[in-house]
Amino acid sequence: MLPEHLGLPHLGSARPFAFALAIDAFGSGLFLPFSLLYFHQVGGLSLTQAGLGLSIAMLMAVPAPLLAGVLIDRSSPKRIMLLTNTARVAGFLGFLFVHDLWALIAVALLVAVSDRLFWVAHPALVAELAGSGGRDRWFGLTTALRCAGLGAGGLLAGLVVSDLETLGYQSLAIANAISYAVAALLISRLQIPSHGQIPLAVSVSRQGGLKAVLADRSFCGLVAINLLFGIARTVILVGLPVFTVQVLEAPAWMAGALYATYTVIIALGQTSVVRRLEGHRRTRALMFAAVLWAMSFLLLASASLLPPVLLVGFLFVVTGLYTAAVVLHAGVIDALVVEAAPDRLRARYVGVYHLSWAVANAMAPGLFSILLSWQPALPWIALALLLLLAAVGVWMLEARLVEVAVRPTARMRC
Repeated sequence: MLPEHLGLPHLGSARPFAFALAIDAFGSGLFLPFSLLYFHQVGGLSLTQAGLGLSIAMLMAVPAPLLAGVLIDRSSPKRIMLLTNTARVAGFLGFLFVHDLWALIAVALLVAVSDRLFWVAHPALVAELAGSGGRDRWFGLTTALRCAGLGAGGLLAGLVVSDLETLGYQSLAIANAISYAVAALLISRLQIPSHGQIPLAVSVSRQGGLKAVLADRSFCGLVAINLLFGIARTVILVGLPVFTVQVLEAPAWMAGALYATYTVIIALGQTSVVRRLEGHRRTRALMFAAVLWAMSFLLLASASLLPPVLLVGFLFVVTGLYTAAVVLHAGVIDALVVEAAPDRLRARYVGVYHLSWAVANAMAPGLFSILLSWQPALPWIALALLLLLAAVGVWMLEARLVEVAVRPTARMRC
């Protein structure tokens, strides 16, 4: 069957969830690539003020995943996703009225906290929908849907902004708010199947909460390693465009073309790769991803030595190598995390795990910029060393993680 060949999960009654994620990603793709320009063109802020305001909001939202874990374990991931989508509707409509730095920080903080809560609730809800054995495919599908939606939204946004200017920017914020509203409506229709887990409300209060998570040293080690992976994943958005245009002096369209290549490869290949990884150790996939990432970064460190005639093809090859690492990492990391967590404390485990993403997103732009100002090749060399360190760390952790987290259980048939 085609779904089996493509590595797709059995959707069943969870189709509204898949549609919700696709619509959510499409709306985000409309707004995210133009977020700085939006506040400059519509809000009247300088680019420096816009960047500062968004960075402050993101840093203030870093602890939000811990709050999310507590809320989800005491409530449910479905309820938290409904709450966060509603808050994001309010936030993006609020962006229409932002005309100074403090207003930007206030509204961006609402959106940033909602985003953090959403992305902790997301894997917890997938875990409930799929059950053990089908989670890898579900996480592969959600990654593919997100990349496809971001790519399609970004392409359409460029056309809208070019034709409508200020009104176009405002329409992007409104369209993103509508996408969150539609996603919330679809999620509200979800029926959560029972896979035999112990009811959360009965069990969570006696398990030690976050102390139990922090006492799990192997899991905390995995979170620390994922911080390195998270920085590597963020570079495609914040580092590669700057390096391509400013250092290599490539035309501006190259940055967009490289990102489009990245999203297309993930959208088309993620689920098939997940299917092929079934039966293999998730930790080995992470180690292979780290090595591929390190190779791509070392190649980028040497890019300035190439003659211009070879540069375009070289950058596309490196982007393909980088994207292969992303596909491997994305194909296993979420499933590894939720399988490593006990059912009773899954959301708190996921919350601690998402701290690595929050810190990586906050650190990556500044770290890359500082290293780039010292020496153009330095960011890539440093990242390559960090990824090799991550590979060694995963190898050392492999024997300490629970077996069901390391090796996927029998795969779910369509």
